[in-house]
Amino acid sequence: MKKVVFGISAMFFAIFSFSQANLSVVNQTGLGNMSDVDQDGLLNYSNVDQFGAFNSSEVDQDGAYNASEVDQVGWGNESEVSQLGWFNSSDVNQLGIGNEASVSQIGIGNDSDIDQFGVANEASVVQLGITNEADVLQIGLSNSASALQIGEDNESDQFQFGEGNTAIAVQLGEDNYSSQTQLGEDNMGLTLQNGESNVSMQLQLGEDNMAIHDQDGFGNLAITTQDGEDNFSYIEQDGALNAAWTNQTGDAHMSFVNQTGIGNVSLVNQSN
Repeated sequence: MKKVVFGISAMFFAIFSFSQANLSVVNQTGLGNMSDVDQDGLLNYSNVDQFGAFNSSEVDQDGAYNASEVDQVGWGNESEVSQLGWFNSSDVNQLGIGNEASVSQIGIGNDSDIDQFGVANEASVVQLGITNEADVLQIGLSNSASALQIGEDNESDQFQFGEGNTAIAVQLGEDNYSSQTQLGEDNMGLTLQNGESNVSMQLQLGEDNMAIHDQDGFGNLAITTQDGEDNFSYIEQDGALNAAWTNQTGDAHMSFVNQTGIGNVSLVNQSN
């Protein structure tokens, strides 16, 4: 009987020891590249590929079944990934010069994907909660994108093509969705969502356009489309099932929409 108990104990010890096997893979080709990987927990996976000069990557994983992928090609790109929890996933791809990416995930099943192609782009994703998703695509010069998600099942998409564009998304709650697409120069998009199942969509084509969406409540829909220069759109929604769409074509338009209550509908169309 003692032999059986000892055999079972040895088997569980072997399984537990194996389950702690974290995996780190680092490939570096070039000059002065630097990688720092710290893993604490069970079956975390990290893969870092660097090709070029003076690229820097830091990965910290604490928990179980977290996965991080970092690919850097070029000169002076920087990436920082921090994962605390279970089943979080991060993917960072950088091609160019001086791009910066930062990912911080705390919780379970959060997913982040950052793709940067160009020079001096900056992207930051912070996820606190369960199964939040953030996607960032930057092509160009000196674009900035940041996403903060606190809650569950929030989704943020940020796509920037051009120079000097800024996109910020803050999501607090559950099942909120934000989409920000910028094509041009020096456009600014800000989305603030607090509640559940709110939808915000911003499309900016041109230069120096600004769009702000502030949603507080349930099931609100806000859309701003801008094609031109120096346009300004502000949509504030406080309540449930409100819908607002502002469309601006041309230059120097201004629109302010405030909805409080349930089931309000607004449509603004400005052109010149």
